[in-house]
Amino acid sequence: MEINLSKYGKIISTDDTSNTILREIEASLKNNEPIDINALDVVISTKSARLIFGILYKKLSKINFNSKIHFKNASTTFMFAVNEGILTELSD
Repeated sequence: MEINLSKYGKIISTDDTSNTILREIEASLKNNEPIDINALDVVISTKSARLIFGILYKKLSKINFNSKIHFKNASTTFMFAVNEGILTELSD
């Protein structure tokens, strides 16, 4: 399954958008298939990355997160925000 983040806009930074994306990913995970997160031309704030991927990381654990969530077309800036979001969520 692939989720194209670009359908939510070029910049993901609001709580509402973050929660919508989180719900879409969680619904897709119920099919027990890996999910490709296509981040082509998308920028994400660290806060949104925390609200989406930090929460997923805590729920799934490191092993399950890495086996179920794959990033595609993600810039280094996007992945930096994702990693910072996960680390911030884990530190709380």
